[in-house]
Amino acid sequence: MERPTVLIIGGAPLVGTAEVARKIAARWEYGCLGTDDLIQAVMAVTTSQSHPQFHLLQQKDHRQYFITHTVNRLVTDLQYQNESVWPTVKKVIEQHIEEGTGIVIEGWALLPDRIAKLELPLVSSLWLVADEAFFRRQVQQEHDFFETGPMEEVFARKFAARSTTINENIRKAANMYNLPIIKVTKNDTIENITDRSLCVLSS
Repeated sequence: MERPTVLIIGGAPLVGTAEVARKIAARWEYGCLGTDDLIQAVMAVTTSQSHPQFHLLQQKDHRQYFITHTVNRLVTDLQYQNESVWPTVKKVIEQHIEEGTGIVIEGWALLPDRIAKLELPLVSSLWLVADEAFFRRQVQQEHDFFETGPMEEVFARKFAARSTTINENIRKAANMYNLPIIKVTKNDTIENITDRSLCVLSS
């Protein structure tokens, strides 16, 4: 299979898209870009008044935000941000196709239906998915971010629940459009996931 000019690696927060993207980009000698980077760049040149969708957590306590909102609201907010950043992502993809410069783009703001509907040449995608236990375990390992205590436990539980919901949405959409899925387990290393991803891309 011909190597794509643009490789998309999507998945829910904590599933490991950034690490895998960096590994593949290094092996292919491609550039690497995260949707988080794009969002931060947009935030740097906008305000909460001009582009509120990019500043949902500005001047807010992250823990309080997760604790006080339902999982459905957390997912909806993230989808709102996804929709807002998509035109920028699409422009980056089109630019690299036009220039013929290789890039790996990763992040939770990438969705299977949008990628499938692009119908652009030399664009491939991989979708990392896991089970609910995987996300709970990932949250437990992020001690510095989630800390400890009753309220932090609520924060961590909702963060994991949000990732699990997004994960299932991605899994269903990728299956619907017959896009390649890489199942990630607690026993996988980044090297292992990378190797399996490259095998799928070369088949």
